[in-house]
Amino acid sequence: MEPLAFTFRGFNKELVEQLVEKIAKALQGYELKSFLVGCTFEDYLSEEAKRMLRKEFQAFLVKKLEEKLGIKADYSNADAEILVNFNQDLVFFLIKSVYIYGRYRKYARGLPQTKYYCFKCKGKGCNYCNYKGVLSNESVEEIIAKYALPLFEAPEAKFHGAGREDKDVRMLGPGREFVLEIIEPKKRSINLKELERMINENEKTKIEVFDLKYCNKDKIKELKSKKSDKVYLALIECENKVSEDTLKKILGKYEVIQRTPKRVLSRRADIERKKRAEIIEAKQKDSLIEMKIRAESGLYIKEFISGDNGRTKPSVSELLGTKCECKELDVVDIID
Repeated sequence: MEPLAFTFRGFNKELVEQLVEKIAKALQGYELKSFLVGCTFEDYLSEEAKRMLRKEFQAFLVKKLEEKLGIKADYSNADAEILVNFNQDLVFFLIKSVYIYGRYRKYARGLPQTKYYCFKCKGKGCNYCNYKGVLSNESVEEIIAKYALPLFEAPEAKFHGAGREDKDVRMLGPGREFVLEIIEPKKRSINLKELERMINENEKTKIEVFDLKYCNKDKIKELKSKKSDKVYLALIECENKVSEDTLKKILGKYEVIQRTPKRVLSRRADIERKKRAEIIEAKQKDSLIEMKIRAESGLYIKEFISGDNGRTKPSVSELLGTKCECKELDVVDIID
């Protein structure tokens, strides 16, 4: 929201009325239940003078705004922060974001979780990305935002996921938790069941969202700190044929030492990680092997299968004694 300019003519009731009218007009159309006001007074004033102004001028401004806006000031949980800066003769507004918690399932392969910026130009646009700045037409984030933003009358949204899957991996089972942050919304209390319905009816071949509910900002930190095991279903291509007896022998739990995979070295530190994995099921499926694997949070499954040229030990390739490659991968369960 753009700051408002005002003309300073001394601290008086006329200035208050001027500010109240300008602020009320700027906030027109915003659904608000509370606000707070902060004032930055001129630097040349003494601390004592500033204290007096906060006590008298700021208190009077708050009272008049309560009358004009028809809502109360709340300094613990305000929907809008109004910052009056007398050094610049500007009023700044901070509209509190709305946070929506939910889960999503992803049915389409090739769909990233968030906007997939070009790694060469970092979103600026270049030959590699055809000057689009992105490497995919849409993402889970963009699909949900496409329906949410018009309802909330907001300019943008930010997606916070509890981890992420690769863009070619489907997210099934109980779905992945997320928080959608709606930035500078004019509406704050839309029917989330209606939002669910709109997304699921129109995007059912790509994603499904459910359990949508309002939450606070702390939920993001909670999701980011979660370390949940995942259960994956992988279709694996092997260089040499593998017998059913061999597949049975590799079932069980493993302690895996995994060095940062080559494919993510450009954005991850090159370190070794110790992770747990369990091969739960392994069976032939046509010319491929279907394998169910439970893995500790942070284990790169594709590299656990391939071995990543020895950077992951043990690996399915090592255990089976033949080169293996993951052809398809699905997340089928998340275990908190």
